[in-house]
Amino acid sequence: MSAPIPLRGSGASGGPGIRAVVLALVAALAAGALAAFAPIPGLALAVVLVAIVLLGGTTLPTLGRGGALVAMVTAIIGPNLALPGAQEAFAFRFVAGLIIIGMAVWLLMGRGVPAPAGLGWPMAIAAGWVAWALASTLWATSTTEALRWTIFLFLMTGLMLAIPLAASSRRRLAWFLGALGITFIASVLVAVAEILTGVRLPTSALAERVGAFAATSFFGNQNNFATYLALTLPYLLVLPVIARDVRLRALGIAGGVVAIGLILFSGSKANLIATGIILLGMLVVLAVDPAMRRAFVAGVVVVGVALVLIIPSLFGAGIVPLPEQAVAKLDFGTLQAQVQSGSGSGAVRSSLLGTGLDLAASSGGVGVGAGNAEVVVREKQGYEGVANLHNWTLEVLVDTGVIGLLLFASLYIYMFVGNLRVARRTHDPWLRYMGLAGLLALLGFIAGSVGPSTAIHFAPMWITFGLCLTTIVLARRAGPDGRIP
Repeated sequence: MSAPIPLRGSGASGGPGIRAVVLALVAALAAGALAAFAPIPGLALAVVLVAIVLLGGTTLPTLGRGGALVAMVTAIIGPNLALPGAQEAFAFRFVAGLIIIGMAVWLLMGRGVPAPAGLGWPMAIAAGWVAWALASTLWATSTTEALRWTIFLFLMTGLMLAIPLAASSRRRLAWFLGALGITFIASVLVAVAEILTGVRLPTSALAERVGAFAATSFFGNQNNFATYLALTLPYLLVLPVIARDVRLRALGIAGGVVAIGLILFSGSKANLIATGIILLGMLVVLAVDPAMRRAFVAGVVVVGVALVLIIPSLFGAGIVPLPEQAVAKLDFGTLQAQVQSGSGSGAVRSSLLGTGLDLAASSGGVGVGAGNAEVVVREKQGYEGVANLHNWTLEVLVDTGVIGLLLFASLYIYMFVGNLRVARRTHDPWLRYMGLAGLLALLGFIAGSVGPSTAIHFAPMWITFGLCLTTIVLARRAGPDGRIP
């Protein structure tokens, strides 16, 4: 095992060395001079300088773990942490860039990044997928869009893999889950404020829409927010089933009730179906495992509470005070009527599904090129404004062809089977919780993935994948007693 490599040397007293202080003063003068001509870049340089001074004695691995945690949280908050007047320059991209630079420095030092047991295949799949997406730029209609999509794939798969590398122990996993919990609370508070006041964040697609009822929180539109809630929901519902601490059980019940209420309020049919799959899946997994029969009783209670919330609300008479627009949107009969009449969102989604399958077939199975599905749809005769396929699996197929879809499916199956095994075989309560919650999140996302217009940069999906991989890696590291260190 190699010794930690500090970013800089320390003085005899453990404080910064003279050379570091001189460099800091020079950099401060440079930042001040730059700020006189360009305030925002100057401020950014000053922030980096302060970080270097404060963290200068910290090892690169420690910084990497902290960076992964910060990247995870800032990825969820997204463009809401952008620089003023620079919507594309938000915190996650800045942090991701620093992590990439740090990784490059680490590799230049001659330090490798060994894949822990359980992460080798996902690393290979991610590398192959990025390489294939990059290769598709050769036949893509728009090279710019292809490169943009590939860069997103590189960044988000990097975030996915960074989570199991960083959350490599029980204590570190607790930190990551705690950070995600705080972020969830923040997102819920923003959503409730939207519903009560009608005031939304500037990044919301509903910010200027009169009469809009749903909340978008950090995610721009209500479907993305609902998908985030559905991915988070299993990690809440499993707490009262698995946890022994009364406080954790209460937290899970309260969080689950709020998440289900906001999913209903969003009017997202895809994520309502995802919720149903999660509830049914939990009962099935608990029922077929003899070792979890006691937990099955708790699961029945949780599902019962969820159904009491959901079913009456679909008719406008539930505990959740849904407006008429939400009740109408959650009516599956309306969706069927839209498809038959050729009008509304149902008809648009049906048309996009047919268009996507036609594009996949006409490309000979190699895809139209990473990120080029929208480009090709816009060029088709009769285009009327909706170009995104609104179906992540279909987007992967159309953009990167059969090879890209097989790579994504391989990753999904690997996570699904791995988390199922952990949920059923482990004796560690933490691992059982993570395995069952991850399994249910993957099950629900089969339906929930049609909620967002695209998921290439949808952080909650990649973070959930990272948590599922973390569960597999930690299970491989468990000691003879089956417990993680």
